[in-house]
Amino acid sequence: MANYKVKLMRDGKLDNEDQNVQARTEKEAAEKIYGRTLFKQGQAAQVRVIVQAPGGAGNPTLFYER
Repeated sequence: MANYKVKLMRDGKLDNEDQNVQARTEKEAAEKIYGRTLFKQGQAAQVRVIVQAPGGAGNPTLFYER
């Protein structure tokens, strides 16, 4: 398991605080915080969670609700 930094979008606004989550994958980390199934593709208005890989490597991954 790895430690991911996760941010939630609430009412179209990004939470300022990262939540640290232990998970096997970015998707698992996103869904643990959000509590629902999320997808890696969608429209900008559907972004619900942003996940940063362990160590801050690479660009954050966006997860969408349908």
